[in-house]
Amino acid sequence: MAQNTSWLEIIKVVAGAATPILVAVFGILVLRRIEGVKAFFAKQSEFEKRWAEEFFDCCQGFMQALERDLTLLTALPGMQEGNEKVRAEAHDEVWRLNVTLAELELRIRRSVVFAPGSGCAATKAAKDCIELMHKLLQAKAGNLDEIIAKMNGFNVASRVAHAEMLGLQVAEHGAAPDDRPRTAAPGLTP
Repeated sequence: MAQNTSWLEIIKVVAGAATPILVAVFGILVLRRIEGVKAFFAKQSEFEKRWAEEFFDCCQGFMQALERDLTLLTALPGMQEGNEKVRAEAHDEVWRLNVTLAELELRIRRSVVFAPGSGCAATKAAKDCIELMHKLLQAKAGNLDEIIAKMNGFNVASRVAHAEMLGLQVAEHGAAPDDRPRTAAPGLTP
């Protein structure tokens, strides 16, 4: 019995010494696994942020090109006949802007892949803006308020898509009320 007691004492001492070592090794392994998971999610989050930033920049470029195009199209009819060089430069810029708008609209369609719930609304709004601008260019007359309302719709839709890319919840805001002031430019109908 004395021999059994000594074996039990040896096992107790070994177990007592091994337990902290096993806990430390297990803790280190768990910690490494947690750090690996954290690094993975950090990389994933960085990807989402970068993609969302590129989408945001693309949307901003799209809006700036639309604004410049709309400004030129509304100013062209009022330009004096004697300044053909300025009219020709403005007309050339309008055509360059149409190419830029088409390129940016393509980037927007490509970018919304990471906003599957709201991305279609952003691409449709961008397409609607371009279609109205083409109508304005072809007819040399149009409704500024309709175009601006579509631009505002694009801003709202792109904001929601951007938030979805970042995993954020954003409340959608409705369009501006119909009692807003009507604006018209030379050659354009209200």
